[in-house]
Amino acid sequence: MANSEIEWSGIEPATRVRLRRFPLIWLILAAVICLGFQFSGEDKDIKNTVLMVGTIIFSLGLSTWMLLCSGLPRRQRLALGLIPWAIGIAFFSAIELVNNGDVGFVGWQWRWGAKHDETLSVPVTVTNIIQDWQTTPHDYPRFLGNGYWAEVPGVELATDWSVSPPHEQWRSDVGAGWSGFALVGDYAITQEQRGDQELVVCYRISTDNPEGETVWSHADTVRFDPIGAGALGGIGPRATPTVFDGKVYTVGATGIFNCLDARSGKKLWAHDTHAEGKIDNIMWGKASSPLIVEQTDGPTLVVLSVGSPTGSLVAYDAESGKIIWSAGQNRSSYASPVLAELLGEKLILSINEDLLTAHRVADGEIVWAHEWPGNSDSDATASQPIPLPGDQLFLSKGYGIGSSLLQLSRDEGGKIVAEPLWSPTIRKVMKTKMGNVVIRDGYVYGLDGGILQCIDLEEGKSQWKKRRVPAIGHGQIMLIGDALVVLSEAGELILIDPNPEEYRELAAMRVFPPEQVTWNNPAFSAPYFLLRNNEQAVCLKMPMVEKSVATAQK
Repeated sequence: MANSEIEWSGIEPATRVRLRRFPLIWLILAAVICLGFQFSGEDKDIKNTVLMVGTIIFSLGLSTWMLLCSGLPRRQRLALGLIPWAIGIAFFSAIELVNNGDVGFVGWQWRWGAKHDETLSVPVTVTNIIQDWQTTPHDYPRFLGNGYWAEVPGVELATDWSVSPPHEQWRSDVGAGWSGFALVGDYAITQEQRGDQELVVCYRISTDNPEGETVWSHADTVRFDPIGAGALGGIGPRATPTVFDGKVYTVGATGIFNCLDARSGKKLWAHDTHAEGKIDNIMWGKASSPLIVEQTDGPTLVVLSVGSPTGSLVAYDAESGKIIWSAGQNRSSYASPVLAELLGEKLILSINEDLLTAHRVADGEIVWAHEWPGNSDSDATASQPIPLPGDQLFLSKGYGIGSSLLQLSRDEGGKIVAEPLWSPTIRKVMKTKMGNVVIRDGYVYGLDGGILQCIDLEEGKSQWKKRRVPAIGHGQIMLIGDALVVLSEAGELILIDPNPEEYRELAAMRVFPPEQVTWNNPAFSAPYFLLRNNEQAVCLKMPMVEKSVATAQK
């Protein structure tokens, strides 16, 4: 050092000035490009990620330039180069930011403070057995209900909420997690994280208690609370319970697979799928909901996307829990297996990390596979494959990928082949990141990068795309009768006319505070609408056209 400046011996003063300016010019140019990217056509999550990474790189580069190349006196260089980083490190050491699905920040909390779920008591396990347990025609017993997308037909919602608004039956604090509700009769079952307990909890739907009523709960001592990039996905279980034949099948965020008695919550059998398969968890936790497959000449199966190298898809005996078969060697995604009839054969479709596989029901043999891009630690796949009439298959995905319509057929040798009728290389539409679509009268409705869109299914052309304020974001969508119901990421319930010609909003109401992220799928059993996020659950008694309620309850 000489005269408190960096001394570059042998270099002319004028050259020194140019060398000092050169990296600064490149830093400024990179910053301009990064900011210009914000006006591109990319989805908001990609823009926010580029902005965040670009800001970090620019700040680090500017600090390095300040320390080594600025030529300022030593004290000024240290102050301008290091103090901002010290402040930033201190800030992020004390503050934990709450992000939405676009990697945007909607809230914060102290890192040393108790998280919401840690302030809740664990429900006492109820020993009484439910006496009035019974299935009904309007049950919603699994993820997405009873079909390939979230739809409840045969009912009609009253759409003038200024005259007949939804009535809040009860509201309860719940543990963390992104599970939805499974509804059977008067009971709603979901999964939660409370402290070090991962829970399956059964609530009474029609209770008059404004704070809700817990019927039973089951607990496993395990907590999914990832750090690093995994922390963006939050705490707790992700999968939705599946209820079948008086049993509740659940998958926790760390791969614990339970079969419980639906009347009491008593554990009947369980598997630690990650320990048994000797596999590491995926970044944002296990999210695959169990699939029930009934057979005429064999046991009823419960099929799970495990993601083990020795069996990416595993079928268990639904009664005993014994493994019947396992197949595939692929890492799992965040989607759930689907039972479909394609080309005259019943097949189980599994969206894996980067491959769609079709498995024979009897033995799990893979009869067809189709590449579908993804990485479960970065550009994750969460949307379900949707079988359609005419041996067609609809796929969609976020992270700038888009959707595709496949036509399946068999070649001369009997091998299944898929021809894209349209694909992301042709039209980049319906980029679903954390949700699924609904299909009605040849049109697809869903959230394209967090913006509600309607596309023509046959050609993949966009009919309309609605930017709304407040934004819908990465929420969830359901078709109830002739109404499209959207639960926004910021906790707003929106009623929309499913019209391919134009966006027409019928009603809206706030259900959750906007600072609480809402990614959970809703569930509906007329007239009750069960909604939740990672802090609260709400049961709304929806205004119905009277005739439709009577029809649904027959």
